[in-house]
Amino acid sequence: MPETVISRLSESIFRNIKVVDSYLKANNLPGPSFDVDAPTSIDIGPDGEHVEEARVKALEGALELVDLLSGPMVALRPLTSGASLQAISRWDIANKVPIHGEASFTELARQCSVNAVDLRRVLRYAMCHHRLFHEPREGFVAHTLASRRLAEEPLLGDGLWLLGDMSWAATTRTVDALEKWQDQEPSHTAVALTMGKEASTYELIQQEPALAARFARAMTSVAKFSSRPPRLPRVNFVPTKPFQTLGTATVVDIGGSRGIDAVLLAGRYPNLNFIVQDLPPMIAGAEAAVPPALRSRVRFAPYSFFTPQTTVADAYVIKRCFHNWPDHYCVRIIKNQIPAMRRGTKIIVIDSLLPPPGTMSLAAERMARAFDMMMLTQLNGREREADDWRQIFRQADERFTITGMHPLASPADFGPSTGIIEVVWEG
Repeated sequence: MPETVISRLSESIFRNIKVVDSYLKANNLPGPSFDVDAPTSIDIGPDGEHVEEARVKALEGALELVDLLSGPMVALRPLTSGASLQAISRWDIANKVPIHGEASFTELARQCSVNAVDLRRVLRYAMCHHRLFHEPREGFVAHTLASRRLAEEPLLGDGLWLLGDMSWAATTRTVDALEKWQDQEPSHTAVALTMGKEASTYELIQQEPALAARFARAMTSVAKFSSRPPRLPRVNFVPTKPFQTLGTATVVDIGGSRGIDAVLLAGRYPNLNFIVQDLPPMIAGAEAAVPPALRSRVRFAPYSFFTPQTTVADAYVIKRCFHNWPDHYCVRIIKNQIPAMRRGTKIIVIDSLLPPPGTMSLAAERMARAFDMMMLTQLNGREREADDWRQIFRQADERFTITGMHPLASPADFGPSTGIIEVVWEG
């Protein structure tokens, strides 16, 4: 009788776990744990790329194995709920529990001004489904590693607010929004329906300065924290290869926020000058954070990519902006760059670049589809495949030529599957 799928998966998981386990023993490192004092991730050094690859393969195999052993009825009887994450975020429970102590359900309920029985129900769900907190003795709550990180790192709290509170509330209205509006306008989203205002998420945020500030911190959290071990090179950072052949050039970073990528690239390529463009609130005071040695080559200028470009440059970079917008808005953004472009000018897009369905690992595809649904719920944007990019640039102008597409992201990274789309203006 041929070997079963579950047997092959089990053997693959075991082989890859042995690689990780051997590395832990050889380097006298602790194994993964949910204990409150455990390390956040396996401390894999620069010599351990093969160990990280084995960790990811073991994780992917384990996901497949769990699904196979669970069977299809699990999907047909969904029991998942975001309510516990929403409560933990909104009531700031992580900061109400001592790091190495405990707090009773009764005391926490009093501080949160909610019913103690209901708080207990919510937290016990989070304990078994999300590994957030645990109950060391009946009636009392203590931290796990995850909840401790939430208490000690404010940016993680902002990230949980975005995904576990704001997004969760809107997710339940996604289908309603799709039935109500079918035009893919940024103002016709589940978030707009939830907020009761026909406006885009960005417009809604801009109407409330405190909300805008928290959203910005949440975006920083998404960019800063990864499940990839911190001593390994980040995969989703700004790629440098497209900039190696520019020579002496001026590069405009459209939607470049605080100029983090421009500073990194200016430090590596002394022949490149950068102009970082973004809305005035985003770039206000950003010059002060630029190292003095680079300030002559990293400048800032206010600009909205929904207006015609007036700054002439050799290359324009647009990083992780397009996936926030529907296709017809992306076409509009690209058209707006044409007035300042000369023949041979490059556009370097760093954004989602999904492989065809079924060609990714289960872990990678789940992450990609999760981000795609999040873009749909919040913005009517989307994660795109190669053909989607070809169509967008073709609609913008036939004189654009895509000269290369290269995937970047690791399936273990938290975030969409990122790639580089290199384009030349032939007009």
